This record gives sequence, C-alpha cells and structure tokens, in this order.
Amino acid sequence: MYSNDRKTGFSVLDLLVKIIFAALFVFLLIWLFKKNVPNMAPFYSNVFRENIKYMQEAGESYFTDDRMPQEVGQSTQISLADMYDKKLILPFVDEDGNSCNQYESYVSITKQEGYYELKTNLVCNKESDYTIKVLGCYTYCENNNCSKTCRKEQIVEYQFKKLTSKTNTTYSCPSGYTRNGKYCYKTELVKTESAERVKTTTKTETINANINIISGSKKRIPTVITQEPNISERVYVDTIVKTTEGKKEIVYVDANKKWIPAQTKTERSCSTTYKKQYYNCNCTTYRDSDGRSHTTCNTCTRTIPVETCEDKKVTVSEGYYAYSCPSNATNHSGSGSSLKCWYYKTIDGSKSYSCPSNATNHSGSGSNLKCWYYKTIPGKKHYSCSSDTNYSEGEGANLKCYKITNGSYNYSCPSGYTLKGNKCTKTITGTFTELRCDKGYKLEGKVCKKYESTKIKATVKTTTKKGYTYKWSRKSSLSGWTKTGKTRVVEGKEICE
Repeated sequence: MYSNDRKTGFSVLDLLVKIIFAALFVFLLIWLFKKNVPNMAPFYSNVFRENIKYMQEAGESYFTDDRMPQEVGQSTQISLADMYDKKLILPFVDEDGNSCNQYESYVSITKQEGYYELKTNLVCNKESDYTIKVLGCYTYCENNNCSKTCRKEQIVEYQFKKLTSKTNTTYSCPSGYTRNGKYCYKTELVKTESAERVKTTTKTETINANINIISGSKKRIPTVITQEPNISERVYVDTIVKTTEGKKEIVYVDANKKWIPAQTKTERSCSTTYKKQYYNCNCTTYRDSDGRSHTTCNTCTRTIPVETCEDKKVTVSEGYYAYSCPSNATNHSGSGSSLKCWYYKTIDGSKSYSCPSNATNHSGSGSNLKCWYYKTIPGKKHYSCSSDTNYSEGEGANLKCYKITNGSYNYSCPSGYTLKGNKCTKTITGTFTELRCDKGYKLEGKVCKKYESTKIKATVKTTTKKGYTYKWSRKSSLSGWTKTGKTRVVEGKEICE
C-alpha cells in the first residue's frame, strides 16, 4: 500500500550529499593551510616559551622567605621532577609530544648584593634555554618598608654566530658484540651444570632501615642504572643423520664425578732444648793424722741437650673432584673435567651427519658433530641509588632515590634487627639449603653457567662537520664573531628610587 503523505526530516540521499560537501571543504582548508603557512617554527617556539613561563611562575610561588638563601652568592633550586611531585605545576610536553628532562630542567634562586636572581632552565628533546628574572625591593624589603618605586633595567642583547668545525669520532662493533669505549665485548654461554646443594645453619636477612626526618626536606635524585652486556647463548639443534651401510658408531657416556677428600698423614716433629746440670769437679783426696782418707770437690755446671717430640697431622693433598669412565666405556680421551668416555656400537648401516640450514656453527664430525646457532639475550638492567642517597622506595625499574637537604635525620630498625649504615640486618638460625657452583661458574636460578668473554678493538670512523655556533652578548661587537642581525631585550637589575 502506498501513501502520498510528505515525510519531514533528511532523506538518506540528502545526508550523503552533505557529508561529501563537508569532506571537500575540510580538504580544501588543509590544502590552503599548508600552502600559505609553510613555517610552524614560531608556533613551536611559543610552546617552549610558555613552558618556561609556567615553570618561572611556579618557582616564584615556591621560594618563600623560609626557602630563600641567606648569604650573598648562595643558591637553592627545585627540579622539574620535584615540581611535579609537589603538584606545583602540571606535566607538559614539547612540540613533538615528548616529555622534557625532569632533572636537568630546574628553577634556581641566587642571592646577590641588594637583589635576588631567579633562573629558569628548561631542557627538552630538541631545544634548551633559560631565562633570568631579577627580584628586587618590591618583593623583598628591609623592615617591611616597600614604599620605594622600582623599575626593571631593560638591556639589549645581540646575537652573534661563528663558523666552527666539529670532528666526530664514532666506534662500531660487529654483530653480537657490545661496545664499551674503544673496545667491543661479547660474552658467550659455553657450559651449563647443575648447582651443588650445601646445607647451612644460619643466614643473614637485610632490609632497608627506616629513615626519621628531624628537619629539612626530601629531594629526589636520579636513579643509577647499569646495563649488563648482552649474552650470546648457544642453541643446539639436532644433526641430520643419513644411514647407508653397516659400520661402528661411537657412543659417548657421561664420566663419573667423585669428590676425593683431603689426605693427611702423621709426622713426628722433635725439638731440642738445653738445661743446666750440676756435678762435682776439681776433687782433692788427703789423709788425716789418723790415716783416714778424705775427698773434697767443687760444684761445677754444664749445659746438656733435652729432646722433645710430638706427632702432628700434615695435609698431603687438597680435596678434589676425580673423574673416571664407567665400566661400559672402553675408550676415553682427555683427563679431569675434560675427560670424555665412549664405546663403539656396531650398527646395521653407516651414518653420515650434517647440520641443518639454521645452524650457523658446528664442531666435531661424524657422530660427534654438534650444530648450533647463537641467540642474543639482552643484558639485565640493574637499578641502584648513588652513595649520597639517604632514603629509597621501591625496587627495580620503580626504584626512587631521595636525599635529605637542609636538615637532619637518623635511621632506625625494627625489633630484632641491628643497624649498619642505612641497612638493618638479622641473623636467622635454622636449616637452609644453599646452591653453590664450581670456580669459574655463575649461579643463575638453580643451575651453574660458565661464560667466555671476547674483547676486540672497535672500528673507528672519524667525520668532520662544519656549522655555526650562536651566542648572545650585551656587547655590540665580538672579535671573531659575526652579527646575525637578531636582538632581544632582557630584564636587568631592579632600580629603586
């Protein structure tokens, strides 16, 4: 059934036509905007200036009388990171949407003769600059007497440029190496063994001490980040085996590993001492009137040796690991930890061994062929605080380091702990299992890993680039510099009358 009644509103066709015209209009505006506004640098520069202005205003409000330096030449400052923490300013970004450097950007105030100098320094990804504002008697008065009329000195500065040559030296390393200075390093995992379990009766628990701020304020300082070198790990792959005809095959078996305790023997040790002995000497015999015989002697001394002996245990050899082949191994090579044991197995067909295409390295041949490729494992990042840190929060990538400024503090520990510096320690007794590795191995998790490091010289490339260096000066001419024609007006000292 059809109806002749007219409906109100837009039809689908009308709506589609309006959308097409709107799209064409927007496209035309974009084309005209790009054609007539080729340079957006003034807009980007304005973004940077506005960010400095916000920081300057926040710094003026922060530096109250109790935070001002007291002596001429003294300075105090607050970083952009601290401004964010104290909610003095909202986070902002540069023209590319990147955050500015929170620790190199700051507002400082310095006391001069009769005035204060407020410096606002901003460092972003592609641009860095600073402003100087002089604070005079209208803000800081003696005896609350602010009846003077003050004005700021206006100073004209000229921009100069000078053509300079900059030599840039770069160092590069082959694939798989990590550069440190003029050398390239590669650390390779070569062997993995199970860790030895050793039982202990005590262990030491260490925690951060509690910091008690008596006076002053807590200031965040940069976290120290150290990067371990990348590790090239061997990934072994199966060899390709093809059987042709009967032959003997070498079958390798694990060597027996046994701990031989230290050997001792008993040795007799003697020493000689000397003592004094008394005896009769110089004897004389005579007869009395009755005919009886008498003998008289003097007493003399002499030194005689006395020998004293004792048995002592002496270590003949230190404890060591002894390696031997099992009974089914009829052949061996090497010795010690390098001992290899094998026997021959007769098979129906001879076998040829080769590496697959993904194996970039190999060693040995035949049944002893080993194939592998290298897998790069990024080095771990370690986060720590510098030596002047008084207090820290979190750990790993969330570690925050703080320093107490303009005040005093002390540390305390929970009950049962002993304070050592800024750490609390406690000895716990019980039965504990400790994992240990042989010398030359590094404990990772529950296994012992052995690494080998390679050091080579980095490839050196030197390039020279010419460009202009710019600077501002209050002088109208500088020796060796050329004027660019640009000027700016900066505020000088406060002049009060």
